[in-house]
Amino acid sequence: MKRRTVTALGVGLIAAVPASALGHDGRAAESGDILTALGSWSADPPGLLLALVAGGLYAWAYRRLRRQDPQFRFPAWHAWCFGVGWVLMIIGLVSPVDTYSDDLFWVHMLQHILITMVVAPLMLLGAPATLALRAASPRVRRDYLVPLLESRFVRLLTLPPVALLVFVLGIWAWHLPAAYDAAIGSEALHFVEHGVFLIGGMLFWWLVIGVDASRLRPAHVWRLFVLVIAILQNIGLGLILTSVGEPIYETYELAASLREWGPDALTDQRIGAGIMWVPGSMMFVIAIMLTVYYWAEREGFKGRQGDRVRAMQQARGSGGGA
Repeated sequence: MKRRTVTALGVGLIAAVPASALGHDGRAAESGDILTALGSWSADPPGLLLALVAGGLYAWAYRRLRRQDPQFRFPAWHAWCFGVGWVLMIIGLVSPVDTYSDDLFWVHMLQHILITMVVAPLMLLGAPATLALRAASPRVRRDYLVPLLESRFVRLLTLPPVALLVFVLGIWAWHLPAAYDAAIGSEALHFVEHGVFLIGGMLFWWLVIGVDASRLRPAHVWRLFVLVIAILQNIGLGLILTSVGEPIYETYELAASLREWGPDALTDQRIGAGIMWVPGSMMFVIAIMLTVYYWAEREGFKGRQGDRVRAMQQARGSGGGA
């Protein structure tokens, strides 16, 4: 009964959105006025439905674990991180950010940065795999979850070189003019594009800040190497988009020629490149700072632990000698 209710609510929410606001045809972005823009909410039905399912499953697992485990040793900050990431994902899919993403390249870039640099790491900090394993029944855990998490496919995707490659190739491939324009013109391709960004982002951030236990996560020095590569590719793509002397995306060039507001296509493209360059790179810089901090903390802890062991050994030696 509860499942039917949740499904009905999800379908009803999508059906309640006016048809003119569905899809990515840019019809809702009729004005550059700030008040009009703030009131131009749209919907991305496939992405919204997937987000509702993901949020519902996480909430169900969290509630189930809380009811079953009297100790409930699953830190609340995990749930808060996942919840904030989930809310930001919903906002990115139904807010003016989505409405204006077809008309302004920089808005679309802001949407992509939100997915890869904010939503993905926040949802990973929610420890979804750990929560699923703890909330599932023994049979589901034994027959489905553990085999899936230990499958060759998952192990391959979470190998550091593969995860980094998926992340970088996903970004560069979808920013090719043909792929970018095609995604804006097709609801299905646009959904796939966002899915690639989210999956690639989660694989990448799993290497750096993932909290779910794994034997494949690289050491801190290699995490720093991965982050440096990510910054360099991010700056490289932003530099290309900034330095070209003409618009490279036909969709935004056409949109700029039809509207009577907003920047021209080339300026729009350079603003979007700046968003990729500065806020995007800042997320990597913050991750580098946190990685160095926790690396130092770990090394300091290991040093203090070694000092205590040596002190205990010396004390035993002195006692035996006496």
